[in-house]
Amino acid sequence: MAYVGGEAVRTGALTPRLIEASGGEVLGEAVLAAMLRRRLMERGVTLTDADLEAERGLILASLSPDANEAARLLGELRRQRGLGELRFRGLLERSAGLRALVAGQVEVTEPALEQAHRLRHGPSDRVRLIVAESLVEAQHLRRRVTSGGESFVDVAIAESTDTSAAQGGLLPLVRPEDTSYPEGLRRAIAGLEVGDVSQPVAVDGGFALVKLVEELPGDGVTLDEARSQLTERVRRRAERVLMEQMARELIRGADVLVLDPELKAQWDRRVPELIRSP
Repeated sequence: MAYVGGEAVRTGALTPRLIEASGGEVLGEAVLAAMLRRRLMERGVTLTDADLEAERGLILASLSPDANEAARLLGELRRQRGLGELRFRGLLERSAGLRALVAGQVEVTEPALEQAHRLRHGPSDRVRLIVAESLVEAQHLRRRVTSGGESFVDVAIAESTDTSAAQGGLLPLVRPEDTSYPEGLRRAIAGLEVGDVSQPVAVDGGFALVKLVEELPGDGVTLDEARSQLTERVRRRAERVLMEQMARELIRGADVLVLDPELKAQWDRRVPELIRSP
């Protein structure tokens, strides 16, 4: 496969190291691809180059509305994940195959559109966050930023364990329906007036204090004005959920016999992760 100072580096010497580095991930891709081919054949579905190009377009659109920026980000994503031409084409094939299998199962309802409209165009809150490892520590920090008179921003920078600490605890705009934030945190925000600091709220990684900085109105875009864009957004999100469910079903049903001991160990560790989020 290569020469180093005139000395041959052979496939047999590299293969165990390649397996050790990413064998479980690559085998997972191969298993899902094989099960997909079987299911697509049963359904009489044939993927075309146009299907793969459509998947590539969806990835680009999800990265940025600017074509040049989207291309740059895709290149960076591929470098980070080690997606050369073969693995990237495999990703497109798996995505296109899963999408073909769930096609026609998605129904975009009016309540779903209304929720999507509120999430994208409705009122929002600007908040700052401090996360402490224990309840006692969170209570202590709350006293510092309330009765102690210290700046919430300064305490967040110095003490918070959350990744937002570098920004003084500032989070992206929070909307009541945004389930990417814990329900307890959203409930705490809903009960605050501007300038208030919440009581400690249990979150992953500890206990959070949240300060309501500003309440912002919606942007004025009506549901009818945004209907076409929101319909596509809701459809794609629902498709993605069904595609992940289908991938888990296919992987669960795979009869995999792994002969290489190191690859088998990697596969056994990888299967639960694949079933959770293929």
